[in-house]
Amino acid sequence: MMAVIGLINVSGFIHAWKAQWYDGAISVLSFVCTLAFAPHLDKGIMVGVVLSLGVFLYKSMRPTVSTLSRCEDTALRNAMTHGLAECRYIGMIRFEGPLFFASASYLEDQINDRLQERPDLRHLVIVANGINDMDASGEESLSLVIDTVRAKGLDISFSGINDTVMDVIKRTHLYEKIGVENIYPTMEEAICAVHENAHDRSEETACPLTDVCHLPAA
Repeated sequence: MMAVIGLINVSGFIHAWKAQWYDGAISVLSFVCTLAFAPHLDKGIMVGVVLSLGVFLYKSMRPTVSTLSRCEDTALRNAMTHGLAECRYIGMIRFEGPLFFASASYLEDQINDRLQERPDLRHLVIVANGINDMDASGEESLSLVIDTVRAKGLDISFSGINDTVMDVIKRTHLYEKIGVENIYPTMEEAICAVHENAHDRSEETACPLTDVCHLPAA
């Protein structure tokens, strides 16, 4: 017992929990299962492996999709997390993770939900710097999103597309469908380009994105 107690790394459990609560939970459950299945230690290890794979698959299927707005430090951050006011007419949507067969439908659902929740939207900007890869299913999903948004009479633009994703977009001719005029290198440039048109005959008294167009260049 003394030999085993000396092998228990309590600080490792605490560190894993602080990093991500589910990492800590998996490590504790794996430890308990290893004790329960003793002397068949491999079964306890397999429990940890299965749980880790399950969390990975779930996070891959449901990546973070956030609506951005301007924070007090002038950065564009998650509006819900930081309690920020959102522009009435421009939606800044950031998708974080690879856009592939497991997550493609989730992006469509998130976009549709936002279109229903915000009927006054006029322009949607997809902040794509978090999309590090895209397969055929992801490309088809993106094409459907464009069709859905434009069918509702809204404009759609993209910002921060990396080279890997841009190669897929160009090979599948989605580039022409998006239009070169609707692709911007940064989200700040996208805001400055679409802000005036989106606020034509605007009833919004104070747009939180207005100051982004007047920030000094980095």
